[in-house]
Amino acid sequence: MTRKKIAGLLATMLGASAIVFVTTACWVFGNRPEVPQELLKR
Repeated sequence: MTRKKIAGLLATMLGASAIVFVTTACWVFGNRPEVPQELLKR
């Protein structure tokens, strides 16, 4: 493998892991917990 292919593979793996960690930690997709009212006040 060339360095370019290795770098592309590494970038893809890092991007996929970032998506996993950014998504909600709940097994039910689309579940969004309610935001506390204290955080909504400006």
